[in-house]
Amino acid sequence: MGNLIAGVDEAGRGSVLGPLVISCASSGRDSQRLLKKYASKDSKQLTARQREEILVELEKFCTFHTIELSAADLNRMMRKESLNDIEAKAMADLVKRAGDCDAMIDMPDRYSWTFRKRMEKCGLTRFEAEHKADEKHPIVAAASICAKVTRDMRVAEIRASTLDFGSGYPSDEKTRSALRNKAALALLKPYIRDRWKTLDTVRQRKLFDHEKEPLQEGKD
Repeated sequence: MGNLIAGVDEAGRGSVLGPLVISCASSGRDSQRLLKKYASKDSKQLTARQREEILVELEKFCTFHTIELSAADLNRMMRKESLNDIEAKAMADLVKRAGDCDAMIDMPDRYSWTFRKRMEKCGLTRFEAEHKADEKHPIVAAASICAKVTRDMRVAEIRASTLDFGSGYPSDEKTRSALRNKAALALLKPYIRDRWKTLDTVRQRKLFDHEKEPLQEGKD
């Protein structure tokens, strides 16, 4: 058992607009008390402002490494490999950057043996992985907070340069409305993940066939 622990999580996997952000948080085992203090709550239950404030505190004793994959990156990469393979490579890279550590990863694959096989292909054999690890392990929650704050910043930048399309997730009515609109689509095209192969993407693509609505720019 090493002195350093690390956690890995992502933000934006299910989004149809904007980047996928994968983050790794690492800290000494002697920081467990502080981790539980600041990262014990599921990051999805926190407001954006709360996550930003907590990240400031976490940065005082955690080291963060982050990989951002834009929609354009993902569209290009997914011509050759699956999203899960892309994520596995990024996660393995981040754990290697963290150094000699005991790593826990929020597992994107359904089966642990599939994920381990992907990671081994990337040269990483020393790690653990669980579903919903961010809800069970504060160090993974810390990584989740970093990933979410980083993605929120990028999405805000995209909205500022285009229009208010909401969060970028298919469940968001603002996002769905923007994707029904021809003028909005022209603005948003560089940020849309057009190679998504999930059920959500199939449903989202159906929106492109709907009757176009007038473009209405909202405020953040």
